[in-house]
Amino acid sequence: MAKSILTERAIRAATVPPGKGETALYDGGGLVLRVRGGADPAKPPLKVWQVWYQRGGKRQRIGLGSYPEVSLKVAREKASHYAELLAANITPTSPVAAAAEGAPLIPRTVEELAQRWTRDYLTSRHKDKGAAVTAALNRHVLPSIGTTRLGDLRKLHVLHIVNGLTAAGKGRTAKGILATLRQLFTWAIRQDYLAADPTAGLQKAEYGGRAVSRERVLSAEELKLLAVRMRGTKRGGPQGRQRDIPTVPLWTQAAVWTMLATLARVGELSQARWDHIDLTAQTWLIPAENSKNEKAHLIHLSPFALRALAYLRVFAAGSPWVIPGRDPNEHIDVKAITKQLRDRQQPPETSQRAGRSSERSALLLPGGVFTSHDLRRTGATMMQASGVATEVIERCLNHVEEDRLVRVYQRAELLPERADAFGRLGRRLDELVPEEATAHLSLQGCRE
Repeated sequence: MAKSILTERAIRAATVPPGKGETALYDGGGLVLRVRGGADPAKPPLKVWQVWYQRGGKRQRIGLGSYPEVSLKVAREKASHYAELLAANITPTSPVAAAAEGAPLIPRTVEELAQRWTRDYLTSRHKDKGAAVTAALNRHVLPSIGTTRLGDLRKLHVLHIVNGLTAAGKGRTAKGILATLRQLFTWAIRQDYLAADPTAGLQKAEYGGRAVSRERVLSAEELKLLAVRMRGTKRGGPQGRQRDIPTVPLWTQAAVWTMLATLARVGELSQARWDHIDLTAQTWLIPAENSKNEKAHLIHLSPFALRALAYLRVFAAGSPWVIPGRDPNEHIDVKAITKQLRDRQQPPETSQRAGRSSERSALLLPGGVFTSHDLRRTGATMMQASGVATEVIERCLNHVEEDRLVRVYQRAELLPERADAFGRLGRRLDELVPEEATAHLSLQGCRE
């Protein structure tokens, strides 16, 4: 039991009794403030925080710092941390305690749980060290329930978030947040931080309607029209020095044709380096760390693909990255191309967003909005139409066979067949988008 409960006022007024060198004030839970007098009675006494505990029948002490540098609130937080260690029979001076310094042994709130999940789980299992998941939690979860204690966490807290997102027309986000919270809480149960999963019984299908798999494939006529739309320009620049400015940055146009001809994912192209590309062998090796399934992937480059990459080489202006960012020593943001395509496929009546392109409808096609992933699907469909076998297309896409037995027994790389498939795709693209349709990309060396 605590002998007394301290207050800031009592701490400030604390002095050493006459005839004594020091005194101790007790706050409970082992937290003690030692007040020591100095040689000069005119100077204020030294006030030091300590945690006292018993080990082997002897009193042990842990220093927490001096007052007022360490406030009463901070001292109590530190004492609580050590109390958790002691309750778990962990000696606070052990390496385990040192490693956990500054963090509670058991997370107390949803925010502390999320931080622990990121540190102990996400960082070692995600390429981005959990940055995307953390950003989603910081935006949609922690502002609402971050301070909620784990012992008070209920399904009501989860419903407050996902129902709110659904009501705001963000059903897809609601599904993603529900899935993320389920992963977080399942991990917390394994770590013995939670006794039950607050998302139990909740189904993603209940929020925002049933998820529909995208099947968007650009037709031959749309590809021809896309080439025309991307050649569009607008007048801009200072008065008296106006010029024609591409409505779609030239390097973005080259990136679109590259993705279509190689079936590469937008992230794989965004992180590609020129030393991954062998122009002599006409191949592009995507390293394992850049591919979605963490498996290295070889792409055979058709003349169409080589031409698009040649344009990108001009815009790279000596950078080691195929598509450098504003800093030529860094690659472009992996979301940049996706945003540029989306911003130029808005209905004409859509209001312009600050900092976004004014050419909101520049790339709208009859079949509707397309994404970078739709370009990948379009290229695969064109391969199939040219007679390429499904298993070869799957290899060209760098898909992992879901059936484990098939993965084990079908290890053939099918490299000759893949080279032929990429060649067929390139020849078809040459028919739809001949060299003269992209010749303007070689006329300017500046990056937009």
